[in-house]
Amino acid sequence: MTDRIAMAWGAAIVAVGLLNIADVLPDWTTIAAILTLPLVASWRCAGTRCGTKSS
Repeated sequence: MTDRIAMAWGAAIVAVGLLNIADVLPDWTTIAAILTLPLVASWRCAGTRCGTKSS
């Protein structure tokens, strides 16, 4: 996953949160957005050793 996609996903989660605060979206959308964060993080680290230093 590129940095652009990661930033776009983060912006989308913030947008969902703001729309939920404004009562535009139902509450379950924010919960669903937050629960997808580990999945997106694992896609970002796919094929690499995230969190470890490479020699």
